[in-house]
Amino acid sequence: MSSTESRAFYDEYVERQLRVGVNRRHEAIRDFALRFGLEPHHRVLEIGAGVGTVTGLLAAELDPDEGGVVGVDLSPRSIEAARARLARVPHARMEAGDVLEMELEGPFDVVVLPDVLEHIPLELHPALFGRIAGWLAPDGFVLAHYPNPHFLAWCQEHRPDLLQQVDQPIWADALTAAAYPAGLTLEYLETYAIWIEEGDYQVALFRPRSAVDDFRAIEERPGVVDRLKALTRRALDRVGGSGGGGDDCGDGDPAGA
Repeated sequence: MSSTESRAFYDEYVERQLRVGVNRRHEAIRDFALRFGLEPHHRVLEIGAGVGTVTGLLAAELDPDEGGVVGVDLSPRSIEAARARLARVPHARMEAGDVLEMELEGPFDVVVLPDVLEHIPLELHPALFGRIAGWLAPDGFVLAHYPNPHFLAWCQEHRPDLLQQVDQPIWADALTAAAYPAGLTLEYLETYAIWIEEGDYQVALFRPRSAVDDFRAIEERPGVVDRLKALTRRALDRVGGSGGGGDDCGDGDPAGA
């Protein structure tokens, strides 16, 4: 499907997005962003922002004076609707265009892909991650959220009525094959459930490979038994010292000789 056809499809998709509004999936994406390190001062890039549902949730976590979010989408009608929804959110800027062609001023501390990868043809993913890596700050991260590929493959066979014009499973090997050459390394991957018991979504966290330039051993901490022994020794020491220099409880000689 050409970008022109995709643009036309998502222009027609606006009313459905507005009708659905913010749901548990959007809130989960926001929550994962916070869990992975979103801070109030961060600059955020959201690719595939649609009508701005996730954009608004992210903007609410950012300091209007220090942080901000840029939401981009291929569909001009989606961006028009997003601008109307977020008219009173000055630190949310919406831009219409093809992310593989448009110019954006980075760096961004966080790049969010909210259920958009499955709608971008797989052969374009290496170029997409190359652009993302170029916009990402050296200590930033990429949050990719998309349907569980096993569930999406099942939908293709059993429930094609649920799918959009381009809706392809994002398998982990294909995802990393596109991201790794761009210098992005997979740090975290989770399958979890929102509406389907077996798990309907996956979330992936990528960071620049250059962000980890040193490895340090974890300082060993005493276990529970060791801590209890130490507490017991200290307690015995206090008891033994309370007699003003009398018997030593641990010397085995009740006569003190």
